[in-house]
Amino acid sequence: MKKSLRSLTLLLFCALLNSCYVVKKSDDFFGIETSTRNTLYLIDVSGSMEGIDEGSVKDQVMREVGDTAGSQVSRAIGGKIGSILGSQVSKEATKLGAVKRKLIPAIKGLPDGKKFVVFSFNNGVTKQATSFRIADNTTRTSSNIFVKNLKANGGTNTLEGLLEALSTYEVEEIVLMSDGLPNSGPEAVLDEIRKVNTNNIIIHTIAFGDDADLDFMRTLAQENNGTFITSKI
Repeated sequence: MKKSLRSLTLLLFCALLNSCYVVKKSDDFFGIETSTRNTLYLIDVSGSMEGIDEGSVKDQVMREVGDTAGSQVSRAIGGKIGSILGSQVSKEATKLGAVKRKLIPAIKGLPDGKKFVVFSFNNGVTKQATSFRIADNTTRTSSNIFVKNLKANGGTNTLEGLLEALSTYEVEEIVLMSDGLPNSGPEAVLDEIRKVNTNNIIIHTIAFGDDADLDFMRTLAQENNGTFITSKI
């Protein structure tokens, strides 16, 4: 009986940890306030985004709790189901997990009528939609489903992600979420963006993880009139 109760409690904790941020709303994203500009959210889903994100003190606590709970769920329930649930809880502590915990409430909080779209990239680029969407209950929900289902794997073709974003019709600002470790090297990315961003599209950058290339992410934002932020705020 005690074991069953313990398992049920752990399952409930798993569900809460994994889903509580889905129902939240936010009018900013890591301190970047929601603007009236057409915003393209560009998410790095390369394999390195499976790494741990230390984040803020609050995020560090969540990571420790998540790792512990993941192990306990796996041990308490056992078998394939226990392994899956334990892994799911632990994944909330990764860099990509940190993106989801912050971006989903931000999208949920977008005002009706704002234009936005979400892209992800690893070896190539995946578009949640090919053109900007107007925020309403339907578009916010479908975009958050896209974000929630993202998985980290593959390489980090940051340049292709940025080029696709910059070439998107009506784009006015880009929010890049990454650990800043591009396959082609940071200088190659910076040089190419200097050449192609002739419309002065704003590029904000948010760096995740202790191994993030902060110099690259900072320079990319500074040279494109954006804000540079780390997930440690």
